[in-house]
Amino acid sequence: MRGRRQGVISGVSLVAGLVAGLVIAAIYVLAGHFRIETPQLSVSGNSTLALGTASVLVPLAILWGWTWISDRWSGRSGAPLLFFNLGLVLATAAAFPLDAVVTASAPDRIVFDPRISVNAVDGVLWVLPVVAIAGILYWLFGSGKLPVAGPMLVIAYLVGLPLGLFFPPAAMGAVAGTAAGHAWREPGARTLIAVLVIFLMLVAAVELPLAAATVNGPLFK
Repeated sequence: MRGRRQGVISGVSLVAGLVAGLVIAAIYVLAGHFRIETPQLSVSGNSTLALGTASVLVPLAILWGWTWISDRWSGRSGAPLLFFNLGLVLATAAAFPLDAVVTASAPDRIVFDPRISVNAVDGVLWVLPVVAIAGILYWLFGSGKLPVAGPMLVIAYLVGLPLGLFFPPAAMGAVAGTAAGHAWREPGARTLIAVLVIFLMLVAAVELPLAAATVNGPLFK
């Protein structure tokens, strides 16, 4: 009976991760390809906007999912967290092959790029470091090994932002893990923590064009 209940809990967590990841993937593709034209204004999506959108949504999904699971199944949240992360990573990574299909497709037909499996692997490799970095910080703060106060908390929130210029998932993981651990230790501050995550990740999203310019600029020539 206990094993069956644990299986149900893990299944619910997996579905929650899949749903969160699919929402992120859908918004990612939409942000990269939407187009609005009026006589006065023309706005279109692009890859930088798509990555910036995902950079905000993935940490929010981690913050929500991990605190929800830890609250609901405190003391036995290991397996549910694992299955939530599995669903989140796989579904979010689907944004990359979906984007490739949409990019290659004509208005009257859908084209499946033979390199779609490579895009899928790229997606996993983009999301997985976020979860790994976040998991380390979440454990450190959630277990009390790092204090949720003063300079340590500020450093943990901000340490990933300069690294984001070279490796954007570092910024996402640092902010997500710190926020989840912070929210677990101080549940009354969760709304403010979510607002802080959005602000920090918007700053990190602004770094994306700078990161691209750095990689292609004289620093790496």
